[in-house]
Amino acid sequence: MVGKDTLPVRLSLMLRPLRPVTFPRFILSQTHRRLYQQRLRKMDISPEVTQREEYKIFSSHIANSDSTETTLEQFSKYTNSSLSNDKLETHLRETWNSILHIASQKPHSSEQQDSLVKLLQALVTQADPLNDSNGKAVEIDGSKVWQDLPLFGQQVRECWNFPDDQEVDTKTRDTWINVNAFIARLTATAVNEHGGARQEYGALDFSLYGIWSLRSALEEELSNLPGKTTIDASVGAAAVWILYAGPALKGLSESEKSFSGKVAKPGFNCKDKEWRGYTKDRWQLWTENLAQTEDMVQDGGIKELVKKAVETMNS
Repeated sequence: MVGKDTLPVRLSLMLRPLRPVTFPRFILSQTHRRLYQQRLRKMDISPEVTQREEYKIFSSHIANSDSTETTLEQFSKYTNSSLSNDKLETHLRETWNSILHIASQKPHSSEQQDSLVKLLQALVTQADPLNDSNGKAVEIDGSKVWQDLPLFGQQVRECWNFPDDQEVDTKTRDTWINVNAFIARLTATAVNEHGGARQEYGALDFSLYGIWSLRSALEEELSNLPGKTTIDASVGAAAVWILYAGPALKGLSESEKSFSGKVAKPGFNCKDKEWRGYTKDRWQLWTENLAQTEDMVQDGGIKELVKKAVETMNS
């Protein structure tokens, strides 16, 4: 959980979650619930963020097909000015917010999403280490800049919310699917098809989030969701995890990757299971249930996503 020092500039998608599950159901006072629902009414980019220098740098990278080297050079100059002004943490949070929100507005199958993934990979492996005035490597909470992408995981966690207690519009649906696709793409760079970790990209491993999205769509009762577009969003999010990280997730299932505690526990319809992560039988259940969700999906494009995802799981 991010502390009180989070940025004053916040996109409506970047909301503070109360517990580590996708599609959270909150227990709130009537006043807090009303405020919360007001914040969730739309999931789009606020005008303030587009004015940030970080956002402009990454938007230019996407819009103008700037080379990775050019973007990293421009970004490094701005980072150094942030370091000298003692505003590094704010800069990092704005950086990650900008990348996540740009990704959320780009179609899940777009080259722009792929370009952002490659840019993050380059930050990890190609960007010059950030040193302070004494030549010492700069770290935040023990994470090196840029190798460990400090605070990136926190910012991803903050955006991992979806208003499943109300019917959503198609823009909110698409934004949620795009965010899931982007994080799935990142995970596919960090985990190989055998479930093994690519150590240099450890900061991009969000495989736990894959369980959360697949659990929400395939281990819970979809008919309990408030409307067809919300159902489409849930199923579509699960489908893009398979489309963009399927081999990695299958490898994790084969190797029985587990997580501590109950963060990866089964959904309500599978509450008798002892799952604490990826397993072979969980993967099999996902395969069977995903095929069955097609009849509950109303959008033709998402139906196609489901079909392709099922083919991927059966291949």
